[in-house]
Amino acid sequence: MSIEATMARLTSTIGRHLPWLWPFYVEARLLAHALRQGLWRPLSPRGRRATHEQGTLTWSTRLPEALDAAELVGILRRAGVRVHEGGNAFYLPPQPRLADVLGEAVERYPPGSGFKVLRDFGRLDEVHYLHPRRQTRLRRRLIGRPQDQLVAANYLHRLGYGPRVWDVCRLRARPLAMTAFVVQHVEGTVPTTDECRAFMQRLRATLAATELRISVPDWEHHKDFRCPSCNGNLLRDASGRLSFVDFQNFSIRHPRRLLAATMTSGVPLETIDSSGRIGSLRDRLREHGVELRNRLVLHLGCRNGLLLRQALAAGAWWGLGWDAEPAAREAAAIATACGFTRVDIGPTAAGEALDVAAVIPAWLRDHLPEAVVVVHLGQVAGLVPHTLGDMPWRALVLESDRPEALESATARVAAGRRACAVIREPAWTPVRRVFIDHR
Repeated sequence: MSIEATMARLTSTIGRHLPWLWPFYVEARLLAHALRQGLWRPLSPRGRRATHEQGTLTWSTRLPEALDAAELVGILRRAGVRVHEGGNAFYLPPQPRLADVLGEAVERYPPGSGFKVLRDFGRLDEVHYLHPRRQTRLRRRLIGRPQDQLVAANYLHRLGYGPRVWDVCRLRARPLAMTAFVVQHVEGTVPTTDECRAFMQRLRATLAATELRISVPDWEHHKDFRCPSCNGNLLRDASGRLSFVDFQNFSIRHPRRLLAATMTSGVPLETIDSSGRIGSLRDRLREHGVELRNRLVLHLGCRNGLLLRQALAAGAWWGLGWDAEPAAREAAAIATACGFTRVDIGPTAAGEALDVAAVIPAWLRDHLPEAVVVVHLGQVAGLVPHTLGDMPWRALVLESDRPEALESATARVAAGRRACAVIREPAWTPVRRVFIDHR
């Protein structure tokens, strides 16, 4: 008899004959599983803390006052909003009436996004996906904070097993402050048993070869992983692809090792946590009434994505970056491994000028007039005269290691944007120019 089968039989015996021992047994079994899977780091209070993480955005809703989740779900349904309820959260899929109740939050994320609202209300540093009345303290610590789950969920996406999770945000409906995951919605059907078994076989191989782990003991017999529906968590979309849409049972064994595995350029791991570069830029922008908070930030020649991550840590709303392959691919992987999710980084074609306005996703274009755009001329010198002088932006930052290239680009941009103030920073290395559009 296997160890898993033995443990299942023992569980049943304890539950029937020794109910007073049950809570202690559950905790001991969970701890043994965590240690076996190498998940002891998440159990440490400091095991997952990042040097910096993206700022959490708070959106005001149009919801009336409610006392708890049950009352709130009732309000939503009376307003004609579809709600899928679970024990730890309730899910609001994309639908026409969603903006009527959630307001600005709906248009601030990619089209087709759903909102998974946690039933555990309270301060962000105190809430968990698992409701406190439903799970033990050890279980809640094992899956981590909502920010920790962003890393696991998007690693699951990177490996091809689940949808992307765009953000964890706060939705304010007085007197409640709710925490919500913003997720890429999957519309699908239950797969066949054979399809599910093939999916699980592939998942088992991935667990053995990567830092991904499942925090549930004897997970293959758990209802959330039982074929074919996996308790409603496994869906086949219109293209035939299978996605596991719930992520609370997944964890990262060694977050630092996951991050190191994304570094293919040989850049020291410590450099990705540097936080000093954004400070000077933020000070200059503030002098002209421009804050990074809740703003779209674009970075051309973003290298490993450091400035975009710093901007998100400072409260920027969304980041877009471009660089040549493989730098762009590495920058995107680093962002995911660090838990920075409100960012998209793509490649530029070698030797070709990038038409920035054309490649920006349609849902972000209305926000360009208030965007901050940063360009490293050493990487993309040919872009400035052809695109950035014509497209809308609130602030444009040019950086270069070559003063002559910077002066030339400054003159050409300023000639086309007569309403701009040019801020010169000769002491900065690389040399920088900042344009502020006053129109």
